[in-house]
Order: sequence, then C-alpha cells, then structure tokens
Amino acid sequence: MQMQVHDHNKAMLAPLRAALASCDAPRVRAALLEAFAPEAKIRLCQPFPEVDGPQELWERVYAPLMAAIPDMERRDFIVMAGPRWGEGKSGNWVGLGGNFTGSFQAPWLGIPAQVKPVFMRYHEYLRIEDGQIVEMEGLWDIPQVMLQAGAWPMAPQLGVEWMCPGPADGAGVITAPYDAEHADTSVRLVWDMLHDLKQGDAQTPERGLCGFWHPHAMWYGPAGLGTARGHDAIANRIFRQFREGLSENTRHLDEGVFFGDHNLVAFTGWPSGTAVHSGGGLLGLAPTGRRVTRSSLDFWRIEDGLIRECWVMIDVIDLYRQMGVDVFARMAALNGCPEAA
Repeated sequence: MQMQVHDHNKAMLAPLRAALASCDAPRVRAALLEAFAPEAKIRLCQPFPEVDGPQELWERVYAPLMAAIPDMERRDFIVMAGPRWGEGKSGNWVGLGGNFTGSFQAPWLGIPAQVKPVFMRYHEYLRIEDGQIVEMEGLWDIPQVMLQAGAWPMAPQLGVEWMCPGPADGAGVITAPYDAEHADTSVRLVWDMLHDLKQGDAQTPERGLCGFWHPHAMWYGPAGLGTARGHDAIANRIFRQFREGLSENTRHLDEGVFFGDHNLVAFTGWPSGTAVHSGGGLLGLAPTGRRVTRSSLDFWRIEDGLIRECWVMIDVIDLYRQMGVDVFARMAALNGCPEAA
C-alpha cells in the first residue's frame, strides 16, 4: 500500500540519520555503505557534482569534512516522503533538510578553520528502491561556511544571512501516516504558484506571490542570496535579481521531481532551469552573455492554503563557475589560504 511505502522509507533511514548525528566517523561510514546501493547515482554541489557510489561519498566527501569538523553532526529539521507527483511519473522519494554543525578545527576545501562552531545547511532528496537509496540529489551551502570563516569571495548578498530555522509549526520531521490527499493538495498549490511565477519579468517581480504566498512568508535562500521576509522583500531582493539578470529563462518543471507529505512540498531539478545571463544584478555579477543552468532543491510549508515558509537551495558556486568565476581560486587569492585540490 502506497502510504506504507513512504512511512517505511522514512523509517529505514533512521539508522543513517542517527549515525550522521552521532559525531562518530566510523559509524557514519558504516551507515552510508549500508543505506546506499553500491551503484547508487549520487549528485552533489560543486566541487562534488558527480560521486561514484557510497564508498566515494565517504572517502571524497564525508571523510575530509569530518577531518575538518571532528565533532560534526547533522540535525534534520525536515524529514518528509512521497511519490514523484504527476501523471505518468514514478519513483518514491524522501526529502531531508537541516544543518551540519560542529567545531571547525582544520581547513576544508581551502576554507580556513576558525576553531569555533560552524554550521552549513543541506537539502538532500533520496530515491528509495527495495530498502536502499538508489539515487541522491543533494546541495550543501558551502558558501555559508566561507562566510562564517571570514573568507567570503563573492559579492555581498541582498538578503539576510543566518542559520535558517526549521518549520515554524515544529512539525518538519513528519511521523504521521502518509496522507495522499493532503499531499496532493499541497503539491498542487506549489505547482500552480511556480507556473504563475514563470510569467513574471523585471517589470513584475511580484508575479507568483499574490494569491499563493502568506503576506509574512519567509524565503530562506542560500548564502549569496540570503533570506527575505514578506512579498516586497522576496520580490525585490530575490526575484528581481533573476528577472533582471536572466533572459530566455526556462524552468524545467515537468522534468523535475515534485513530491509532498502533509503540508510540506519538495522539488528537485537537475537542472531546474536554463537561461542566458544577459543582464546585471544577479549575484552582483555583470552580464556575461553565457547560457547557464541552475540546480535547486527546495522545500515549501503550506499554512491555511498559503505558502508560509520556503527553504531554497541553489548551487551558487556552480552558477559563478558557469559565469567564469572560480570561487575557490578567488577565495585563495583574497584570503591567502591554500586552494582546494
């Protein structure tokens, strides 16, 4: 039964989630190798866009991170699951969101250690088959670590930077039985909003907000964009950047993965959009004329039929890379820290 599948998928991830919260590197390694299928397809943010299975996920990604942050733990504030939404779509997914945290003891990716607590938000979407993870799409807010380390190599962001909280209703880790009707209602609202959002341009940055978003909605963006509250700030500090900076902007909604669980909705697109960087303003960069793609993994929380909170994760480092800026090299040059290999 479908509802049992999604409840089971969340439950089968409990050992992995517990390991990632344990500050215990051997336990993390063992849990990764147990939870992931050996040939799992894994896609992460720059500088780890493609990872070949769970062994490489440990060796190349987690082991260096835990060497830099020996007491690293993951704190999930969203755990939700559901089937890929849409006619003719298939696949069962789990969405995880939260923060890594711990004491930054040694350099990581060329980011200088500050020997003090650090945090980094993550969004990860996992496709489950036969009790194992067979596909993962994940984005980590690595620029957030650069900012806390005093090694910021990019333009100032227009939104506010902070450690994003979990859902305000305290119910982001969903344990109630899967409710297909509730999930469908939530996903349809976000689907309709995103299609209305597509109609906006630089002259109508507010398009996609009215009728869909709560007047005091929170938009939690990655470092480089930041957080905004309310229609005016979301429209003019966030949406306007994309609408002025990009042309021929195509959102790949039909190709992306939507799923819902109660009042939470998830979307992953790899890429989620394609556009030409033809105008100024986006991320503080002058137009390059280059065609770029963007990867995003987003969560929304619905309250009384409106979007009350939205957690957005975009691979900002990859956007800079496509626009001709090597963020890691620039960080090394600005801060005199060793460049990551």
